[in-house]
Amino acid sequence: MDANIFGTFMLIVGIALAAAFIVAAIASLVWVYRDSEARAKTGIMWLLIAFFTWPWGILAYYLLRDKRVQL
Repeated sequence: MDANIFGTFMLIVGIALAAAFIVAAIASLVWVYRDSEARAKTGIMWLLIAFFTWPWGILAYYLLRDKRVQL
């Protein structure tokens, strides 16, 4: 395989992985916001905590959230 083709291939793989990472981060932040609002908590507060401490903030929210959804 030519070095230029290999470099192009690695660039495409890197861009795809970065895009997948960004999509996963955004999806997890949206989930935290929606889930915390459904549980009658302050969604924006948890969103900011999760954003600035991602991925540890997502894990902290999952472990500390109420187990029941408020109707």
